[in-house]
Amino acid sequence: MPHVRTLLPVQLRNRPFTVAEARRLGVTEKRLRSSDLRTPFRGVKVGTALDWTVALRAQCALLAAPDGCAVVGDDAVELHRLPTPFGARPAMDTPVSLLVPQGTTAPRRTGLSVHPHRLHPEAPLWRVAGVLVPGVEDLWAVRCADLDDESGIALGDAVLRRLKGDRTPMSAAVGRLPVDQRARATRLLSLVRYEVCSPVETRLRLLLLQAGLPPASHFAAPIPREGRAAVWPDLQWDPVRVAVEVDGPHHAQDAQHERDIRRDRLTEHHGWTQVKVSSREVMGQPADVVRWVSDALRGAGLRW
Repeated sequence: MPHVRTLLPVQLRNRPFTVAEARRLGVTEKRLRSSDLRTPFRGVKVGTALDWTVALRAQCALLAAPDGCAVVGDDAVELHRLPTPFGARPAMDTPVSLLVPQGTTAPRRTGLSVHPHRLHPEAPLWRVAGVLVPGVEDLWAVRCADLDDESGIALGDAVLRRLKGDRTPMSAAVGRLPVDQRARATRLLSLVRYEVCSPVETRLRLLLLQAGLPPASHFAAPIPREGRAAVWPDLQWDPVRVAVEVDGPHHAQDAQHERDIRRDRLTEHHGWTQVKVSSREVMGQPADVVRWVSDALRGAGLRW
């Protein structure tokens, strides 16, 4: 006769659980060793039939940690649907990073990484996909210590966009950092910009600044369009009417291509010089991109 497994208690079938909870509900040691249960962390079980996602793994990690811990690192970034650093390993290939509340003993489990910064008692926590994570502003502030400048600014750009341009929560989050981490986070915040739609745009902006080009307009005005939403270039220099657009792979699609043609006509109609670069060129041909933008700015009369 084929082996028939004992059903788990209904409370445990569709979520992760601790071994201690299962024992209290009468689950035997033999049943806990069955092959249909995964052991992601010592003392934690979850059914193999459930999709092994970032969210499920993070839920398991919190069960292996003291109450009040929060998930940070790339797991939290992915849960918030924010951009991960260029070239970063997938979150699932790295340990789950945790913030531990002040006064709490840090857990020691294989697969868990405890962030050296302690969770500030005033830091707002969100529950995303069943996982306790810091709010986007505190997640960015904490990650500033772990990321290179470009990645920290790109993440900050995305957070500021999520906050609709309000820097106040990000400034408050910097104030909740340990004193030795505030200076760098403050510097990165000064370079964060609103209305940035992708990390490639962030890389382009920083690339041009590092090359010594004058910064794009901080409070850029849109190019007007009668009867419809205005055109917001990715970067623009208002005094000389030069705009830069970064076209990603989706711009090759027919509908998007037609919208781009109408955008380009409008930009030229209002007397702007437009430099179009692809995301592949920004990533792989930075010197060429700098030269193209420099030539356009100098051709329009800008000197630096």
